[in-house]
Amino acid sequence: MDDERRTSVYDAQLAQSIGYRVDAPEGQLGVVRKVPHAGRPPRPLTLVVSDGNMVRLVSLCRVAEVEPFERRIILRPEGVAASPRDGRTLKAA
Repeated sequence: MDDERRTSVYDAQLAQSIGYRVDAPEGQLGVVRKVPHAGRPPRPLTLVVSDGNMVRLVSLCRVAEVEPFERRIILRPEGVAASPRDGRTLKAA
């Protein structure tokens, strides 16, 4: 899969991730409440994640995997971020 197509699949998966559980090495962070977009064409900027008590903005650079069938996003450890176009693991929707 070429980089442009991989990026568009990744963007589409993130755009549809509202309600997905967000898991990090430190535990479950909560659920995706919003995915703000910007640019031309519009692309996801960040994940707005809430656990009911706290709202967090999660950098897309922390996303390791998007699992549409499990409705789950898996994050890398903090400080181990990668470029949004690094070829992160994607699972087919």
